[in-house]
Amino acid sequence: MVAYDAEVTSRPPVVTGVFGDVAPDGKAIGLHIQRSEQGPVEICLRLEDVQHLISMMLVLSCEATRLQPPPAFDGPPSATVPVPLTAVNVGQDEAQQTFLMLEVGATSLTFTVPSAVLEELGRTLMALGAPSCSKPS
Repeated sequence: MVAYDAEVTSRPPVVTGVFGDVAPDGKAIGLHIQRSEQGPVEICLRLEDVQHLISMMLVLSCEATRLQPPPAFDGPPSATVPVPLTAVNVGQDEAQQTFLMLEVGATSLTFTVPSAVLEELGRTLMALGAPSCSKPS
């Protein structure tokens, strides 16, 4: 294991890049996190810990967004990376809250979904899944 000495700064360092790799046995994911004012950080996550890290980051991201003032204008959508889904499940819990569970590899994320959003999602999925009519009328 490599140890890094960190300088004390008045501001926390900002992540400027993240690179990752998968262990040869597929049981872990390695991350190389490059920071703005301090040296890089190497992290190795067991596959079963990825779900907890992602869930925590999403919850913290929601809280950070809530604390910020609303944007002055709607800018272009942020760049995203398409991620292949393993499974999609929809259901209700004991309190009749609707949830959407997405599985990606060994990670499952469950989201509560307002019924209006679920209705729109259902209509969109039905429209995309309908066979197109290519016969002349």
